[in-house]
Amino acid sequence: MMRTIHIPWAAWFDESRLELELPPDSIIDFYSLSDAPPLSEEHFRLKTKDLCKLVKKKNPTNILIVVDDLTRPVILEPLLKTLVDELHSCGFKTDQIKFLIGLGAHHPLSKESAAKKLGRQIVENYRWINHDPQETEPTGLQWGKTEFRLNKHYLQADFRVVISGLTPHSFAGFSGGAKMLIPGISDLGIITKTHKSVLMGFMGKLGEVEKNRFRHVIEEMVAQVGIDFFIGVVINGNRTIADIFCGDFKEAHRQAALKARQLYTTEAMSNAPYDLLILNAYPKDTELLQAENAFIPLKSADGTLLKEEGMVLVTSACSEGLGYHGLFGPGGLLYRKPRPLRFLKGRQFLFYSPNITPEEFKTIFFEDYPFFSDEKALFNYLKKNLPERARVGVFPFASLQLVRP
Repeated sequence: MMRTIHIPWAAWFDESRLELELPPDSIIDFYSLSDAPPLSEEHFRLKTKDLCKLVKKKNPTNILIVVDDLTRPVILEPLLKTLVDELHSCGFKTDQIKFLIGLGAHHPLSKESAAKKLGRQIVENYRWINHDPQETEPTGLQWGKTEFRLNKHYLQADFRVVISGLTPHSFAGFSGGAKMLIPGISDLGIITKTHKSVLMGFMGKLGEVEKNRFRHVIEEMVAQVGIDFFIGVVINGNRTIADIFCGDFKEAHRQAALKARQLYTTEAMSNAPYDLLILNAYPKDTELLQAENAFIPLKSADGTLLKEEGMVLVTSACSEGLGYHGLFGPGGLLYRKPRPLRFLKGRQFLFYSPNITPEEFKTIFFEDYPFFSDEKALFNYLKKNLPERARVGVFPFASLQLVRP
């Protein structure tokens, strides 16, 4: 009899559970997230109570609300509904409120995709705009020799609200905060600068924001441009909002990062290190170009999760297929032929997704890595290559999960 695990699948799309079969004698550790109930609309109103005071004090003619895109997993519709209701109660009309989707170098959202993030009511009744790196204006600032240009709608707005979810990030500690502007709504020059800085080693520690050189640099630049009201969002396993932190963008982001680290961090179980580590990319499983976020548990554990001869299996729905990134996708400015992943130190890497082709897989990951689109073929491979009574660690929310070494 086979062992079956159930893992969350296809954020923003099918929102289902994948059944994955493992050899019958597998010894399985299943790493769940800390339980965190969603906030109610009343909690949203209490947490954002200072917004109306700030808006009335500044008396703007137009308000811009910046949000992240579908590569970021937070469901924002209930929070955004509360915010626009508050702004209307403060006397602002529908045509005075506009939404900007911070895409960085990702693909623009269709109306249907925007409705997933913003909610149907907002998409149908308010103006919303995809960030375009070509539609930027100078800020008067420089990052080294690179001019800092920012979305023109942001610079022209009288009052700017920035909302971002926080997920573990390999070089910025956690996503969100100043990253919503750099690179989220910057021009391609600054977007390229941020990613080149990382390739050159200018980066911080995963899950760490206090001693993070990259974050401090972009925060100094963003502080000079200004964010009038920031909302940092921490989600639970079903992508609803578990907590929010509002106010100054640096301070609120720090508080949100502390909460996120608390919810997303776990201790390695007694069966570690494992023969097989299953890292499910959910809730950042929309596309192949986001799948590397699934390595977060392995990277954060500092070598304590996997045996020297162990295997890593990444699973991802890749509902949008390969996906798009203006820098790292095929033809992108920083694209290069995939090589073996150095942090795996020669260990075997497997990948499963039913929604991409072998050719697409090889454009992003090293061509010798085994790729599977068929569950039965994957099961047969694992049965043949795993030792008897293999120890298996399963991270169902791997793109969120940190492991304390």
